[in-house]
Amino acid sequence: MEAICRLFREKNRFLIACHANPEGDAIGSELALALALRKMGKTATVLNSDPVPENLAFLPGTDTVIFDADGFPYEVAVVVDCGSPERTGRVQDELWKCPIMVNIDHHSTNDAQGDYCLVDPEAAATGILVHRILITLGLAVDRDIAVNIYVAILTDTGSFHYSNSSPEAYYIAGDMVRIGVDPWEVAEKVYETQTAGKLGLLGRVLGSLELAAGGRVAAVTTLKRDLRDFSATKDHLEGIINYPRSIAGVEVAAAFREEDPGEFRVSLRSKGRVDVSAIASALGGGGHHNAAGCTVPGSLDEVRKRVFGMLEAALP
Repeated sequence: MEAICRLFREKNRFLIACHANPEGDAIGSELALALALRKMGKTATVLNSDPVPENLAFLPGTDTVIFDADGFPYEVAVVVDCGSPERTGRVQDELWKCPIMVNIDHHSTNDAQGDYCLVDPEAAATGILVHRILITLGLAVDRDIAVNIYVAILTDTGSFHYSNSSPEAYYIAGDMVRIGVDPWEVAEKVYETQTAGKLGLLGRVLGSLELAAGGRVAAVTTLKRDLRDFSATKDHLEGIINYPRSIAGVEVAAAFREEDPGEFRVSLRSKGRVDVSAIASALGGGGHHNAAGCTVPGSLDEVRKRVFGMLEAALP
């Protein structure tokens, strides 16, 4: 912590990135950090592989996110909410050009790549680690930063439904509300604003529901044609995995999404008795005990058979 804060004080040009296919914690963490560094008079650019999801476009600072290298000579690359720089996607080469790499994350599968690594699997969200940094730096958190930190914590605790909803998470979220965050305004934008296409896609995907392992594993599948039929993007799939996970008797839910021909993105959610991060890691991915993901080559039948077999073997 002290070394990273000293670096943030001494250096002036920062390039910040998160994992590909970002969600609330990733976007909120990198924007909160970028806004804070700019308050310190630094140059802080957020460079991502994938667009900001529609439901997060309201976050302060999203209008400054770039998706292609700008050629500026940065001194420090900061990777947030990401197990390794490789998982930042197509922007990783730009990050490695920086003389110094900082890794800020809360995934237990983090491989600690970087010159400075702040990794705490006990933190409910990477946004909490960013908040700790800002406090250590002695920076006042303004409303724009607060909204990003609040959303980071809100989304990675499942609206404080998940077991990682620690006292620290509640305390920081409450502090962000005291600073000026409106919980209803945020919840409405993050969770309750949908398009007709997204609802249509939801119906299609739920129609693919499949149970395995005697009803203890549930899975849904999204093909590329499903997204085309509803003029949808992969962002519209956010949260869909919670439907199979909610089925009584289900221990683990899986969501298969066709990424490219012969390749599927697999998201895994556990109710607690199965460590899905171990399964995702074995398949080249990573994540948390209860939420993880990976990309697996093969046909849909091959990928499902492989993942179902590993999940069934992991069931208590």
